[in-house]
Amino acid sequence: MALYDSIILEIENGKLGRDLRATDLMGEDRKVFLRNGEGEDPRYRVGFDFYSEGYIRTEMANNAEQTGFLVRAGCPAKYRRVAKGLYCVIALDEQEELLEQEHLLEAVSHDDVVYETLEDHFAVYLEAKPFQIFDRRRKSLHPSHAVTGLNERLASYYWPDPKVGYMNTEQTLSGFIDRAQEYLRDPDGKSGSVIELFSDICQWGGVRLPTDDPQIVKTNLQLAAQHRRDKPAAMNSAWTKLYAIFYPDDFVIYDSRVATALISIAEDTMEESDLNSFRRSYPDLGVVAGRGGTRPRGMRLHWRNAYTSWSAQLDANKLVKKTACILNKRSGENYNLRQLEAILFMEGY
Repeated sequence: MALYDSIILEIENGKLGRDLRATDLMGEDRKVFLRNGEGEDPRYRVGFDFYSEGYIRTEMANNAEQTGFLVRAGCPAKYRRVAKGLYCVIALDEQEELLEQEHLLEAVSHDDVVYETLEDHFAVYLEAKPFQIFDRRRKSLHPSHAVTGLNERLASYYWPDPKVGYMNTEQTLSGFIDRAQEYLRDPDGKSGSVIELFSDICQWGGVRLPTDDPQIVKTNLQLAAQHRRDKPAAMNSAWTKLYAIFYPDDFVIYDSRVATALISIAEDTMEESDLNSFRRSYPDLGVVAGRGGTRPRGMRLHWRNAYTSWSAQLDANKLVKKTACILNKRSGENYNLRQLEAILFMEGY
């Protein structure tokens, strides 16, 4: 049952009022721990179902009249914003009345979003969803005001700290890519330099170098170039960065932040039927363990552990490439995988 329906059920039974905050659904008396493949997952009972904290916190904001992301994307409003963090639940009869009004305005409205593909959900979200995070380490909002749009999101990127923005990172990555292309032109003559490059990439990414054997690196680069599920290349937080540098048009860095962003956007923007189709189309996407910011983040559904999964890397490549194509077609720009990857990296904070 959708969270909204569960809330309506509790309102009808006198358990909740029409005006409520997300925290009203997350009392200790509602808290349970559900077992998943990795241990116990905290959830909150509303009605007859159980929901994660992350899902509850975004539900009302995304479905709020006028301001909600899903509402602006064409979905009917489920809540009316009364004050900061406080929402009035729109009753079912009131929803039907709103839908009738929307139908009358349909002929003159040009703002409705039609999702022709699953990947359209990601493109529209990244274009339209305001972006801002609370930087826990520095205890401040970043950016200082929420921004909307791909260029604005890129301008808000930083790694490893706010002094290093996307332009600096782009320079660093371009240098890595140039060195990688030089190696690919003469892999036998440049075997020693590939370890030096891999080490520099790992140092930039803050991960451990997994091997100092040039032959192992060469073998895995050859496997990665084939993109075959039945011939997996080595995978972890270091290898994914290596493949993205050596094959910049085909590989995305699939780390904990990017994995979190992809799953969160899918859950935030898709109804059950689309979400089921998405999981069939990208069956190996999942969670990659990571801490900091909002990770680990509560999810509505149980997702597989995708850490070290080669097939998850291939699914992520396909999804991000298709999303980039849609964004470029819609905007007339030419966003590349490194740029989209940086946007997702911040989204998954």
